[in-house]
Amino acid sequence: MSLTYMDWIERYNLNFQLHINETENNPVFKQVDLKEKIDDLAKYNKVIVDVVSTRKINEKYYYKIKYEGNLIGWCCPSEESVIYLKTKKQEVKLLEEKNIENDLNKFIGIDTTKFKENADKIFFSDFYALFNNNVYCAVILKDELLGFVTIDDISFFTHCRKDFKFTENEVNLYKNSKLEKLVIENFNHSNNTYTALGWFENFEGVRVIIDGKRYWVDMKNTDIKSEDKRVENAFETVIDTLLYQLNDKLDKQAEFYQSKIKRLEQDLVERKEKEKQISQSVKSIKELF
Repeated sequence: MSLTYMDWIERYNLNFQLHINETENNPVFKQVDLKEKIDDLAKYNKVIVDVVSTRKINEKYYYKIKYEGNLIGWCCPSEESVIYLKTKKQEVKLLEEKNIENDLNKFIGIDTTKFKENADKIFFSDFYALFNNNVYCAVILKDELLGFVTIDDISFFTHCRKDFKFTENEVNLYKNSKLEKLVIENFNHSNNTYTALGWFENFEGVRVIIDGKRYWVDMKNTDIKSEDKRVENAFETVIDTLLYQLNDKLDKQAEFYQSKIKRLEQDLVERKEKEKQISQSVKSIKELF
């Protein structure tokens, strides 16, 4: 039997947040045995809570939730609730401006005016949302959440540092990835080798370094072959997030143990210095006699 993305969340105790969408009474239990009711989930409607543990019980998923640092209990929210998954920070561009108006932005009550005004810019994203069987990508501009769009409407930046050559004699250098703002026309590349930094999926532009400056050039004028790998569904989203969180945990563990080792080494140096001082003191005392 194949595992669902919820199975992976439970198995690896994946951390995430839950945006409660609960208009009817729904009990919150004190323990995972679901015997003692202590609260009603409807009280937290439209509230974002932290999920600290997940457990599958009688073919349903129950979550142990916290709100504002306080433990609430175990609950089984409506499937209309939103799951927010933290992932690595990525540069993104919008493919379809018309899809800014969507069910998730309406549910959250986001004013999408600023999103639409900046639709052609490069954004960042560091978390996904799962809502009504759709995968949405958060769109952030200068640390401000502008809204969400489905991953089908987002282009992710592919980091791929590699050397390349131009295949055409006359090439233009641009300021933006859409190749609309011309900076240098008919650039004389002299068949030199330059460095590419990456590109956005479904865009023709490639970010490059030429003479120490960054430009965008048309990929079809280079010998670069793009191989885009997209996150395409909820399962892949969870796996992508799982790998990110596991790597993050490993990095933090490595940092912790390196700090411990460094401290032990420092303690050893201090101990040896103290032993040296004691030895010198003993020698001085002996010389008195």
